[in-house]
Amino acid sequence: KMDSAFATCFGPNAAGRQGKGKGKGKGKGKGNNKACPTFEEVMEWVEEEYAEEGCVLAEIGWIDAEGNENNATIMEDLATLNPAITAEITEEKIGTCVEEAIAEWLQDPMAKKCEGKYTQEEEETLENIFMHIVNYKCFTGTFDDACKGFVKATYVEPLLMELYPEY
Repeated sequence: KMDSAFATCFGPNAAGRQGKGKGKGKGKGKGNNKACPTFEEVMEWVEEEYAEEGCVLAEIGWIDAEGNENNATIMEDLATLNPAITAEITEEKIGTCVEEAIAEWLQDPMAKKCEGKYTQEEEETLENIFMHIVNYKCFTGTFDDACKGFVKATYVEPLLMELYPEY
């Protein structure tokens, strides 16, 4: 499923692709001395920044054409993983991450500077997009942590114990 999605989104030689794409990185482009970006500039940035992830998520059936989650497909796919991994991907962990991200955003100088600069409809759209992005990032972070913990507990620690039994 992922190989096909990667081939569709990145070309036929991308099935083994690693890395996060061409993103600007955390905090880049926020310039606190700049004026608030227009609604159109924000939407353009979001489309550019998340185009690759959106393509893959759509190809594997996790989101529809409007970017809404397909929870049934997500849960079906997660059920194919080792239960030790899925046990660590909890709504509580993701929810805590989302709360922390919202609190962090509310403290961001640009958020404060731009408050009230958009129409109500634009603000609602931006909030909706922000929540989709935050939930996505929190899910992927929790998923990554669960996978790393599984690999460490299942493979790395037993190997180290075998190689260095005195520890």
